[in-house]
Amino acid sequence: MIKVSEVVVEMLLKDEMALEALRAGILNFSSYARKIQPRIEQRLFKPVKLGSIVTSLSRIILEDKNIVPLRPDVRINDMSIKSPLCEVTYEKTDEILAKLSKLKTNREANSKFFTITQGIGEITIIMPENLRNVVIKHFEIIPKGQYQDLVAITVRFVEEEYIEVPNMIYALVAALASKRINLIEIVSTFTEISFIVRQKDMSKTVDILKEHFSQ
Repeated sequence: MIKVSEVVVEMLLKDEMALEALRAGILNFSSYARKIQPRIEQRLFKPVKLGSIVTSLSRIILEDKNIVPLRPDVRINDMSIKSPLCEVTYEKTDEILAKLSKLKTNREANSKFFTITQGIGEITIIMPENLRNVVIKHFEIIPKGQYQDLVAITVRFVEEEYIEVPNMIYALVAALASKRINLIEIVSTFTEISFIVRQKDMSKTVDILKEHFSQ
């Protein structure tokens, strides 16, 4: 016969947010017990007292090494800032693609922070502000979207501490989101992540990354 405690553990392990709250010691047992009570009763085919669920939750000890934290510890090896930047976005057409190939050979563009992202239907370019008019003139088409006064905050990692660890990007984004930082774009390479934010958010973004992750 399946025990109430077994079902509680099973449901908790499938709920990453509740699991993180339990790890942090901030999970409201009574509130969470009320939330999962209907599902537990459905699973056991019988009424289950709220107190039994609360007791089961209070007895769970998260010492199982197989339970990986939702937010891993992130160790940043280096951080750099590029500013001022801008962003332009075009529809992905044959004409734009043809002009894009010529743009990539531009020495001035290649010598600075310059990223090109090709999606299914759009192409976004992030570049130094002083290249904006040059790029727009090169394409000879008004972009469908533009952002100015941007900053790229790039963090770097050691390969083995980043590539194979789940939720590394999530851990960084969650820390910024908790402080209401508006991320305009996220650009990543093999061991780098660049957070594109408005200049007014630069100091706060840098402080958050340093406070939570820098060695």
